[in-house]
Amino acid sequence: MPSTFDDRQIRLALLGLSVLVVLYSLVIAQQILLGFLIIVALWLVYLFYHLVGILARIATALEDLARQRTDGGGDAWGEDATETGNREPENHD
Repeated sequence: MPSTFDDRQIRLALLGLSVLVVLYSLVIAQQILLGFLIIVALWLVYLFYHLVGILARIATALEDLARQRTDGGGDAWGEDATETGNREPENHD
């Protein structure tokens, strides 16, 4: 088994845990609302974790973009002004 979990495995584990919590809250505790509150809390923690990961990827991409602008001297996509056709016209006198 790999050392890191992918997103699908985490969602499947949360789904299985959610089913177990609902079954426990129905059969044993007989308090369905408490079970649903626990499930909502688990999924909110997962969504927050996912949001933090997305924000980290956005920050990394912005850092790379800023590094390209300062080091390369090109535009935002890493192109030179000569590659985009923004050259000064040639004078053929």
